[in-house]
Amino acid sequence: MQRLLRRLRLRNLLFLVLLLSGIIPLVILSSRLNNYYQGVLVDQETVLLTTAAQSVANDLSDNIARRTDQLRQLGQGLLAKPDYERVADRVEEPWVVDYLRAFLDYNPEILRLTLVDGTGSGPSISARALNERVEERLREAFIEVRDEQTNANRFVLLSEDLEPGVVIAVPIVAPSRRAPVENGVEPVAAAEEEQLIVAAIVRLDLGERVSRDAADEEVFLIGRDGGFLWSGATRPDTPQLELALRESDLIPDFTRRLSLTRIYDLLVDGRTVSTLARVVPVDETGWGVVVHKPVAVAFLEVERALSRVILASVILVLLALAFAMIAARWLSRPIQRLSETTHEIANGKFDRRVETHRLVGSEITELAVDFNRMSDYVANYIDQLKDAARKNRELFINTTRAFAAAIDAKDPYTRGHSERVAAYSRAIARFLGVPKGMQEQVWVSAVLHDIGKIGVDDNVLKKSGVLTSEEFEQMKQHPVIGAEIVAPIAELEKMIPGIRWHHEAWNGSGYPDGLRQEQIPLTPRIIAVADTFDAITTNRPYQKAYSRQYALDTIEGLAGAKFDPKIVTAFLLAVRGGHIDLGRTKEFSTEERIELPATVSVLKGD
Repeated sequence: MQRLLRRLRLRNLLFLVLLLSGIIPLVILSSRLNNYYQGVLVDQETVLLTTAAQSVANDLSDNIARRTDQLRQLGQGLLAKPDYERVADRVEEPWVVDYLRAFLDYNPEILRLTLVDGTGSGPSISARALNERVEERLREAFIEVRDEQTNANRFVLLSEDLEPGVVIAVPIVAPSRRAPVENGVEPVAAAEEEQLIVAAIVRLDLGERVSRDAADEEVFLIGRDGGFLWSGATRPDTPQLELALRESDLIPDFTRRLSLTRIYDLLVDGRTVSTLARVVPVDETGWGVVVHKPVAVAFLEVERALSRVILASVILVLLALAFAMIAARWLSRPIQRLSETTHEIANGKFDRRVETHRLVGSEITELAVDFNRMSDYVANYIDQLKDAARKNRELFINTTRAFAAAIDAKDPYTRGHSERVAAYSRAIARFLGVPKGMQEQVWVSAVLHDIGKIGVDDNVLKKSGVLTSEEFEQMKQHPVIGAEIVAPIAELEKMIPGIRWHHEAWNGSGYPDGLRQEQIPLTPRIIAVADTFDAITTNRPYQKAYSRQYALDTIEGLAGAKFDPKIVTAFLLAVRGGHIDLGRTKEFSTEERIELPATVSVLKGD
């Protein structure tokens, strides 16, 4: 069963490798092609929508501009006829009505034509009856022209079936009373009776233009203020769609004169509908033409292209799947035989050998022979490496202890100090729960923590009395000197923090760099506590050794000031557990588990 499982796992691996080698290039190629064609189709659809919107807006603007010019020419033609002193007399002539009717017959899109003089009277000819709303728009246009002397345009719905139209009113000044043109600006009429207003109600063929230029799109017409004027959509939810467009960013974009083709998210009947829309201003009137198409419809061809790519990719994946399955089964048979033996060799059973007579293929056979030869070499090298590692470790430990002995030899009062501090520090590190490798690093750092005293003058180092301030400043340099001594030794680089900063204080009052709290690395914080404990409990030139309890009370009292409370807690636990006891340490059992209280206050029962 085990042989079968191994064979199946290897077969599955080969199958996966072969399958991915075929699928990954296929997926990358399909993805790139899909992204490329998708981008092309999206850009094409955006251009088509933009073109349709611009075409509808241009046609509408040109139509209104053409009708405006016609009305202006009509009014100027009436005023140009001689033998009339006043405009009011001219518009009241019977032939004017015939002239207007002929003009109306020649322009079937114009449903009403009206002339008004400065007194507000004049003829009016209609092609058909119009509702009161249209009449109201006509009056508004007259008032705007009369008061502002400028062209007026008013959008109107001509019938109940929402037939679009526009009221166009144009001011005309009689030639006989017209003042000179200055700087290209038409002057205002010199007198009220000389003013003539020509107005027309024109039917707009927006429906025909929409069906021609935006056959697949929906078209809306909006006013200068963003209000909806007319809709060419025939959907049942057109009112809801208008409301959603009004509440989207489309109207603000138009009022800010941003002519954009972009996707807008509309909330229609509680659901979000994404639509591709373009709003184009109508230059002649200031209105806006909105042409939009739901994204699902606009990018339908993109989805179709993606579906075709996915279908082709699935077919190719199935072919790759079949090929990978066959190839994996064929390749896995000899490799599995080789794998069983080499796996045992990799697990350290160097006495095992690959049975070459069961393998097929020259390359695999050669590989098996090389594995057997490699197994012999590795077994020999492993033994040599273990022996060399043991000797190197012993050499390193002995060298470190020799350094400590050389340090302590300068000061007979502190003989054994470095070894004791190293033992205390390792015990504290164990109670802190740091990894074993870190414990060894702490031990070596503690052994070498006073190596800088080699550079301190013997008169200062061995002085039996209190040091002067100058001598104390010299003594305070021994951490810096020690760090500089070991700095060139790459193997001791990690010990530099413990050597340089073991006299730093938790509250920042230490030396040489005045570090505080977490700025001080963990190793020097540990050594500081161990160093203080040994200094208090051993004889020095300037003091006799104090009792163990005095040292414990002193260190506990300095927690949070000179020492890290967490380190003090670990130290006190190590002492109470019998692992630190005035120069000797207790070895830890491998089964012993240590849990550290968070602060020293736990020890006091606070």
